[in-house]
Amino acid sequence: MKQQVRRNQPQSLTPQRRRIFIVILLLIPVLFFSLLEFSLRIFHYGPDLSLFTTEIVNGKSYYTLNPSVKNRYFSRINFNPGPSPEYFLVSKPPGTFRIFCLGGSTTVGYPYWYNGAFSSFLRDRLNILFHDRSIEIINVGMTATNSYTVLDLSKELIQYDPDLFIVYDGHNEFYGALGVASNDRVAPARWMTILYLQMVHLRTFQLTKNIISELFTLFGRPPIDYSNRTTIMEQVSRGKNVRMGSDTYNHGLTIFQQNLKDLSELCQSRHIPLFLSTQVSNLRNQSPFISNNSPDISERQKKQFQQLYTRGVELQSKNLIDSALISFRLAVTLDTLYADAHYRLAQCLDRKGKGNEALLEYILARDYDELRFRTDSKFNNFIRSMGDHKHCFIADIEKVFKSHSQDSLIGYNLIIEHLHPNAWGHFFIAKEYARMMQECGLIASTREWAKRDTISDDFLWEHRPLTYIDEFLAARKTEFLISGWPFKNQSSTVAPIEEKDTLRFIGEQAARNQIGWITAHRSAADYYILHNDFINAGKEYETIINQFPLDVTNYLLCAQLYFSHKLFFNAENILLASLYVQQTSVAYRGLGDIYMNRGMAEKAIQYYEESIKFPVDPAVVAENSYMLALAYLIAQKPEPAILILERTINQYPAYKPAKELLARVKLFQQARPAP
Repeated sequence: MKQQVRRNQPQSLTPQRRRIFIVILLLIPVLFFSLLEFSLRIFHYGPDLSLFTTEIVNGKSYYTLNPSVKNRYFSRINFNPGPSPEYFLVSKPPGTFRIFCLGGSTTVGYPYWYNGAFSSFLRDRLNILFHDRSIEIINVGMTATNSYTVLDLSKELIQYDPDLFIVYDGHNEFYGALGVASNDRVAPARWMTILYLQMVHLRTFQLTKNIISELFTLFGRPPIDYSNRTTIMEQVSRGKNVRMGSDTYNHGLTIFQQNLKDLSELCQSRHIPLFLSTQVSNLRNQSPFISNNSPDISERQKKQFQQLYTRGVELQSKNLIDSALISFRLAVTLDTLYADAHYRLAQCLDRKGKGNEALLEYILARDYDELRFRTDSKFNNFIRSMGDHKHCFIADIEKVFKSHSQDSLIGYNLIIEHLHPNAWGHFFIAKEYARMMQECGLIASTREWAKRDTISDDFLWEHRPLTYIDEFLAARKTEFLISGWPFKNQSSTVAPIEEKDTLRFIGEQAARNQIGWITAHRSAADYYILHNDFINAGKEYETIINQFPLDVTNYLLCAQLYFSHKLFFNAENILLASLYVQQTSVAYRGLGDIYMNRGMAEKAIQYYEESIKFPVDPAVVAENSYMLALAYLIAQKPEPAILILERTINQYPAYKPAKELLARVKLFQQARPAP
């Protein structure tokens, strides 16, 4: 009986069994979530957040920007930034210099398309200076993003063998995706946001996030719908003022500083040169969006300030500038944080020709603007402090713009609205980056740079990849932007353009996303052809080629246009360029025809020989063979001509021109006296 009781008592776990049991307990959730993650990926749940996708173009593998990457950063805002058109080879060719450009809407080129961005101007400048070098410039900018995005993308970009990072970023620190004052913020602390950007790649995390969102909706707390706000500016920022020196302001500045420091350390650890850039904005022509009194002044001081400010505005409107100056000076001594008082004081000083004093007040007006779309002095000064002249270099774009502005007052001369540079501004940004590359000895030694850098700005500007359609597109998008909040306290409303105003109507359709950028340029080319303006029609196609250099179709359309209107030199250059992209029967035939027109039969033979090697339409092959035979005859080589004609007749007996030419050749040979 005693033994039976002892046998029924539970045995205690040995230490070894306890360890195995604990391991199994820990492995169960790991295995469960691993299996769940694997299953979600198998069934393609959620978006693919990879930075690039791979495409085969003309038999080669290329990387191109993945449109879905925006889902890493935007979760509440209804916004779809168009991906950059750049392609770069999966296998980096030896000797290639690869540059990645990062940042927000200015990097993208807004309100232009990508051909108006500084990256395009820089690429064209470098390709002219170093025509014998392979240089890749990949624009990975994304509208309405900030330093969180730049840092996140850079961590991934180091896998793609970069030779230089160019970063133009800072305007969107508060309102860009994930920013401290953004309507699309996901976490209050920086470490939590960084963790979120790591976790968001997991399909399990995406599933959990979606379930939580659905539960909130089910229990009466649906997410805020920002889709009724007409512009991205309004979606990300409305209702989120940030006063200078507030906790929100200081938090945003600290995050920006830490993100740039981490970016610099990342680049230093991988020996990747980094160009950081000060930010430019419209000082002279953009009044502050939101001005408020300082919280530190008394009600009596506020009342006195308001009287002086109102009096100054009245005097300014009557053009009594001296008296207005006095009122505004007294007002800002009472309340230093009221942005519009500084702006109006600056305007008065500007009118009096006191540029240096006006500049200081314009800067304060921008810095104290509580709707923080424009980078202020503290951010720019921090950017300047990051330069170490070893691996992190500062492009002082603000200084460059000041040097090209009267009295150093940056305005509509270089800025389209509040902060986006016009084409001339992007041109100067690209020039400054090229100057820095020369100074740093990137791509080539400084001596080699000096030897090559002989192309004038006038030449580069004359050959810029922009047409009237691009300029009008930018102007029209700007018109949409400034017609609504925060420029005006109303919804964005702009009267449509009539269809009979053809070029402007094409630009209007592109600005409203009713047609694509390529379609807009092709439609403009059709308009110019209709009006016998073949030079401008060709420029439209050349602009498309500039942005889509791997699509041979546009080369051939452009060359056909030039050839049909006897612009043979233009057609020759385009066709020769097309052969570097893809060898086609059309290009070889076109070049042969061009050289035949010039009486260069021997050279025409080389291209006609290539044209007949392609398996194309039989009628085309027969015609190409006929032209080859004709070239041989003109070059006084009848024997190969006869062989080609006989072969053509055998293969294509219905092709009469070959029979007629062969008969004439034989008749001529019979009539010729024997030697």
